[in-house]
Amino acid sequence: MKLYILLLLIVTSLTAQEYTADQIIEKSMEHKTFSYDNSEAKIVMTLIDKKNKSTENRTVKIRSKKKNGLNKVISVFTGGKEINGVKFLTIEKKDSGDEQYVYYPAQNKINRIISKNSKNQHFLGTDFTYYDIEGKYKKDGIYTLLKDKKVNKESCYVVKTVSKKDSPYSKTIIYIRKSDFLPVKIKFYNKKNKYFKRYIVKETKIQDGKTIITKSQMVNTKRGHATIMTLDYVNFHAKISDSEFNKENLR
Repeated sequence: MKLYILLLLIVTSLTAQEYTADQIIEKSMEHKTFSYDNSEAKIVMTLIDKKNKSTENRTVKIRSKKKNGLNKVISVFTGGKEINGVKFLTIEKKDSGDEQYVYYPAQNKINRIISKNSKNQHFLGTDFTYYDIEGKYKKDGIYTLLKDKKVNKESCYVVKTVSKKDSPYSKTIIYIRKSDFLPVKIKFYNKKNKYFKRYIVKETKIQDGKTIITKSQMVNTKRGHATIMTLDYVNFHAKISDSEFNKENLR
């Protein structure tokens, strides 16, 4: 009887495993906003103005490939004349900042996004910055585990992140769903430690055994502006060549 009780206590302690803030963030990195590993996807981005009205729809086709644990992502935009045909390339690096390049067809020019000021710019008029797309606040931060909270009645870990490197934010607060480690809400604070922007996951689904975000929203309360992202489709079995991620092939 004593042996049974001992085994029960061991099993209970294992099922009630606690994770560190670092482990939670590491697991959450499996879910990327602008990247689906080894796949192609199509997303519709809807820009919302101060009057809560849609001002523009933009379509982005994304192709992504993971190699040696690092992602390469190319995005091609269609929509308004300013962004029609624009291509955006991100090459994830292990020990340094991601390489980011933007091709503007009107000028037939490829720009590298490299400076701190450039990475803090809004990504093609949306409420995401180039820094957000890198997701550095989830990669290179100092993490502190806060008290659990619920988002849409689902239990979440809450992690405060402070970037070790140059960041436009003093901190971010990330709400990570316990059931699958999906970041379902992120609160952003400016350099004066004022909350001004939030990212919220609205809808998800399971496809090929993966939890994917089908609808999400970035709201900038300071700008009075929002960007809604709706997933049209994703294909996890696409044939994708390494050559697609050569910056010279952006033209």
